[in-house]
Amino acid sequence: MIAMGVASYFNDLVMPGSWAACMDVGGKYAGTLSGTMNMVGNLGGALSAVVTPFILGRMNNNWSVIFYVEATVYFSGILFWLFLDPVTPLEAED
Repeated sequence: MIAMGVASYFNDLVMPGSWAACMDVGGKYAGTLSGTMNMVGNLGGALSAVVTPFILGRMNNNWSVIFYVEATVYFSGILFWLFLDPVTPLEAED
């Protein structure tokens, strides 16, 4: 429970920056951009419910592999955020 609480805390810690980046980059399309970001995140959560049993079946119920896959996904997200330029909007101003 403590680990889940700490993970939830750090997840909520990054949320304001994520939504602020959507507003900075999206401009008048901030709602569309943040909705797309939210949809893709939920799609990843839904896919994990399908992929996890598949991986466990292939790896003889080795849960360590699941944690490595999840860690890889999270670190990939960190890498992608490094290439985001929140100063440059999607649409040029008039």
